[in-house]
Amino acid sequence: MGRAVLQFLSTNEILTIHDATLQILKDVGLLIRSNRVLKILDDAGAQVDHEKSIARIPEAIVKEALNKAPKTVKLSARNPKHDITVPSETNCYLTTDGCGVYMLDPETGERRAGTRRDLANFAILADALESVQVFWPTIVVSDVPKPVHELHEFVTSLKNTVKHVEHEAMNAREAQYEIEIASAIVGSREELEKRPIISVVQCPISPLTYEKGSIEATAEFAKANIPVVAMAMPNLGATGPVTIAGSLAVGNAETLGSLIVTQLVNPGAPFIYSIDTMATDMKTGIGASGTPESAAATVAAIQLAKHYGLPCEMGGFGTDAKVPGVQAAFEKTLTNLPPVMAGVDLIAGIGGLEGSNTLCLEQMVIDSEIWESTLRLARGFDINNETLALDTIRNVGPGGHFLSEKHTLEHFENELWMPKISDRKPYATWKSTGEKNLVDVAKERVKSILKNHQPEPIDKTIQEEINQILKNYEKELLGQ
Repeated sequence: MGRAVLQFLSTNEILTIHDATLQILKDVGLLIRSNRVLKILDDAGAQVDHEKSIARIPEAIVKEALNKAPKTVKLSARNPKHDITVPSETNCYLTTDGCGVYMLDPETGERRAGTRRDLANFAILADALESVQVFWPTIVVSDVPKPVHELHEFVTSLKNTVKHVEHEAMNAREAQYEIEIASAIVGSREELEKRPIISVVQCPISPLTYEKGSIEATAEFAKANIPVVAMAMPNLGATGPVTIAGSLAVGNAETLGSLIVTQLVNPGAPFIYSIDTMATDMKTGIGASGTPESAAATVAAIQLAKHYGLPCEMGGFGTDAKVPGVQAAFEKTLTNLPPVMAGVDLIAGIGGLEGSNTLCLEQMVIDSEIWESTLRLARGFDINNETLALDTIRNVGPGGHFLSEKHTLEHFENELWMPKISDRKPYATWKSTGEKNLVDVAKERVKSILKNHQPEPIDKTIQEEINQILKNYEKELLGQ
């Protein structure tokens, strides 16, 4: 098989970063703003300063957590045909970007706050796109009270796609409600453990900090055997050292810190490794995501995950462009191609603009096209008697053509990638059919999908149960 494999780190360099990580965990420690989690670490043998909320973790605890963590993780879906397991021997998988604060209005092109209807549209689009396997709720919704927006986003997503949903929780109580909702859909807590239709991204705060709500939610999800993605996000030169190696050591310490908590709470709890590094623009102080440094750090992080034998989810499709266009396309290719070539298991980020602050429906479609072409490149090609086609070459001979050959008909669909929205028509045909650019075509495809695609609904009885759980949460949190 002719296939490119991208690696930046030698075995010795991986071990050097690991050794630096162990020193950080043991000597510098982690700031954990949760007495509950500090006690768990204290009981396990960590050196805990309860007054300063610092836990210093010896190597033995790290080793034990790595030994207990499962090497594969199942991500189930409402419709079992969309179940996946990571890592896969043959596939890497795609998820949407879940960091959006705003959305780019498809009609006006203006950036605005998102609503549940907008989020539903993103979920429907992800449900329809064959390239997407996991839906990470793309935007914060503004049409519900702020304290309960996370749970509304969670429910809106589950209602509008049959694929796996990946979200987060801001505290332990919210985590419990999310687990209750997912259990209602699959039938029970026991069934949810067997078929986790949800996973969560719970981010440490770089450098080396865990907020009370998020780390306690991590513990709740681990107890329920819900897969946890611990996405460390050090920014080169700001929340991490300016050097890629230094920020990798910080991010690795944060990710392994989360792993340790999950394994102490529930040995064997499903865990997915993640580091999403951005570079700080030294002119503006802004974290930039569409950079070569981000891509290089991601490749190295994938190598670290593989060294530990852990499945990984990494950020990709990063761009600092504000609208779809040339900048978005080249930055997204730059930050998507290297992780795929390095063997990433899951890559997140399609649909994002402006450092993932803004989400865009047509950009999701464009990113899907970029993804499919990247997968074709990464797949490589076979070299054997059939693909060398010597008999066909003899038959055609000098000066002939291969268009009508049986060998061409048998192999072109597997061998040649065909775009869905990119234009390959002759110039005159393109001119006569409206001179549409890629964004125009993507907008049309979005409209067609939203008009014609209907995700399989949740049973009405279960929907009523979910609505009641939502009401209970709002009453508990808002007193209404």
